[in-house]
Parts: sequence; C-alpha cells; structure tokens
Amino acid sequence: MNIIVTNKYRDLIYSTNIEILKELNGVYKVSQIANSFNSIFYKKIIIDATALQDFPKENVLKELSNSFDMDKLILLLPPDTAPPRNFLSFLVRINIYNFTDNPKGLVELVQKSNNYDNVKEYVMDEMPSNAATTDEKEEDRYSNTGRVVLGIADLEKNNYSTKLIYMIKKELESQQKKVLALEIDKRNFAFYQEEMYSISNNQLKEYLGNSLNYDVVLIDSDTHLEEYSDDVIYLLDPSLWEVNKLLYSDRMFFQKLKGKKIIFVNSLLSNEDVEQFAREANISVYYNLPPLNDRKENKELDNLLLKLGILSENNNKPIKKGLFDFFK
Repeated sequence: MNIIVTNKYRDLIYSTNIEILKELNGVYKVSQIANSFNSIFYKKIIIDATALQDFPKENVLKELSNSFDMDKLILLLPPDTAPPRNFLSFLVRINIYNFTDNPKGLVELVQKSNNYDNVKEYVMDEMPSNAATTDEKEEDRYSNTGRVVLGIADLEKNNYSTKLIYMIKKELESQQKKVLALEIDKRNFAFYQEEMYSISNNQLKEYLGNSLNYDVVLIDSDTHLEEYSDDVIYLLDPSLWEVNKLLYSDRMFFQKLKGKKIIFVNSLLSNEDVEQFAREANISVYYNLPPLNDRKENKELDNLLLKLGILSENNNKPIKKGLFDFFK
C-alpha cells in the first residue's frame, strides 16, 4: 500500500486509482512529513510538490532527499508549470530520480522506480561538454587538461572529508578557481547549501570526462581514489581516542599507510608532537591541520593547497560564472 501527501493536485493523484494506505493533506515541512510516517511500512510515498513548504527551494529538496528512501519516494511536480532543465538536473544530482507531472507517470513509478540510467539525460547539459571523440583513448580524457583531481579519503570514517572538501572548495573559489566537488556513494553533501554532487561510483567516469573546464575536482570516496586522482590525501585525527580505536580494529593499520600522504586534521599537536607520532607509528605526516571553522574562510588551507600544488604564489586565473540557480 502507498502513502500520499496531497495539496493542490490531490484529485490528480486520486484519478490514478493507486492503492492508498494513508493520506496527509495540506502544506508541511519535510520534517513534519517524515515524522508522520517514520513508523509505518509502505510501498511508496507520493508527495505533491505543492504540499512541501517553501518548495522549490534548494534546501527543501535536499532535506527531502535526505529524509526518505529515494527508491520509495515519488515527487509529483506541478503539471501546469514546466520545470526548467536545471531544476530537473538538480533533482537527479541529489538522487531524486522518481519524479513526474502526470497520472501515467505516477502509476509507472509505483510499479517500478527509476534508476540513474532512466534520468541521466537531465544532467548531461549541466556538465561541460568536453566529451572525447570515439577515437580518443579514455585515459587521454583525464590528462594534460590543466585540471587537478584531488582524492580525499577519510581514514576514520568520521565525515571530516565532507567538511574539508566544503572548506577547500570555498577557499579555492575565493582564489578565483572553478571547483567541482563529488562524493561517491555517500549523501553527506546534502547538509551543505552548496553546489556539490552526490553520485554513484558508476557515474564517476562520466562526471570526470565532462569536467575538463574545471580547475580542480575534489573527490570524496572510500575506494579506488588512486585510479582517478592526480593526488590523494588521507585524513587522520591524531587524538589518542581515535588512534587507539583504529589500532584496536586493525593492529597493522599504520603499516598500510606507508608511502601515503597523511594529513592530520583537527590536530592540536605541536611540530614536536607530530614528529614523535610519526617516529612511533613509522609513517610520514604530510601536513598538520588545526581545527577549522566551516562557517568562515580558512586561509590556513592556503598553505596546504600551496604544498599540494593546487594554488601558486601568483594565482590570478579568472573564474567562469556558474550556472544560474533559479530555484534558490
């Protein structure tokens, strides 16, 4: 059975004769809808977009994506207003694949949910159209472009990579760089009101192939970063609690880090402390990054970006304007 949240287009939903378990009618915050049905088992939840308070603001859509199982959510768009292409593209980028503006589409989505392949056409024009020719080797698409692809791995899985990518992106953009931020098989970016993309691993090649006019691509992933990145940094909180937790689960943890660029994050260690830590763990520490505030600019990041070669002392490259975000 299905749940429906209705407002202006209640009659359209009922015209489909879809089996309905429960209905909520009116205008609500996303959190109110989620709380209303969090203990109910249902096949699909159909939400009339006009029932969402402040629709179509970006933060509302991101909250919607984060609050429901996207395989079960169907978003009914207003049938009397054709949505702009960049709006549909945004829906796909935040993993809302099941959307329609007509009764037939509702019935089809109740029967079978969309996957990325069903809706990827909407994002094709969002990314730069620098596709390789059919005779061009795939590896050549990602080389000699002037673009830097930086992979960022969170060793402790505490989501600091999300915060760091957000702060690096903001800092680079203040330095007139055009930055593309991607997270792979995660959905943490939704908590930042910023143009950052949550994609699946099988979408990564497509995004990289269409990102050649960016200066920097930042990738947050737990696997295969070396395959696609020009450089990879590994984030480690050097606090005693975090380190002991890692060693408890894997006594060989530090041996596996040899030869990798280790960045201490949230670190209050002095240079002497860092040197002692590195000797005891038999690793090399590439950079010691203090706690940062993601609510403001972090010039402390400039030194790290200079060391990585992403910024230079004379950085005057102009940034191109981004896409017009009509629904903010």
